[in-house]
Amino acid sequence: MLILKPKPHFDEFIKTCTPLLKIPELEQQIRDRVRAIVRELLNFQAETDPAKNLKRFLQQDENFLGVLLALTNLSQEKFLRILTAKRFAAKDFGPEWKVKQVYQKIRKDEAFAESIARLFLEGRDSKLLAEQVADFYLDQLSLPVNWSDVIRDENVIGNIVRKKLTGEYIDQKGEYVEKRIRGILDDLEARYGVTHAHGQVALVSKEVDHVIPLLDDPYVMVMVSYMETTSSTQTTRANEQQAMYQKIIGENVRFAPVERIFVNVVDGAGWLARRSDLRKMHAGCHYCLNMQTLEQLEAIILRHVPKKFFTKSSKQI
Repeated sequence: MLILKPKPHFDEFIKTCTPLLKIPELEQQIRDRVRAIVRELLNFQAETDPAKNLKRFLQQDENFLGVLLALTNLSQEKFLRILTAKRFAAKDFGPEWKVKQVYQKIRKDEAFAESIARLFLEGRDSKLLAEQVADFYLDQLSLPVNWSDVIRDENVIGNIVRKKLTGEYIDQKGEYVEKRIRGILDDLEARYGVTHAHGQVALVSKEVDHVIPLLDDPYVMVMVSYMETTSSTQTTRANEQQAMYQKIIGENVRFAPVERIFVNVVDGAGWLARRSDLRKMHAGCHYCLNMQTLEQLEAIILRHVPKKFFTKSSKQI
């Protein structure tokens, strides 16, 4: 029989957190991606004309733009801002492009591809950008003169490719956490018939990650956040979720004995580095779980969701 444990004190919760989650299948997947990109880089045949050489490099593989950005220590976000400034200088005031749009244009538009190549080659000397972009960013845009030699050093380029894949790696960890929770909920639905959903919940005026059993009749609401890096959005998220918790408490008082439950699944070094925000996340919920205590989700659902929603088997708690 399952035993539902009370929410641990904050200090005890901290001790069960996982700063840097290790997922063997993801580690192997990323390792294979790095090797594949490095192999493509090593196969690249350089030309004598610098602009044509770089243009062809950019067109060869969609990953190579990210490699150039890593070589310049310029983030993808800042690069897109620089392109926006370049477009504004040309009187194009449309919305900012996504990185996939940029790569598609590089592949299909020879003139555009060459202009991007020259952007990297000219950097701070670009006359087009001199009045549009701060020197600080233009200085970063400059490629090492020997960039085509750098991409042939397997140790150096391996680290550059890993840097390029960092965002993708962290995003996939977040997706893994979500997938694991969905797996728990799918298993409960298969065994007990209790459903779950994702979407807007009127009670809290927010989109909720996982709602059991129904969006219009939520008894357990689960919000999920795994972060390995810090961001100012963590404070915003902690405050918003605390407000959601307060609405649920008010609803429970108003419509007692009906009791609706708010669960936070929160983990990762990013949260551990911002203890004040993590403390809010821990305090602003009925139950606070992490990757080591996720199994408690089953006991929470069995305890707090009414029997009528268990259509295949009765509750065991």
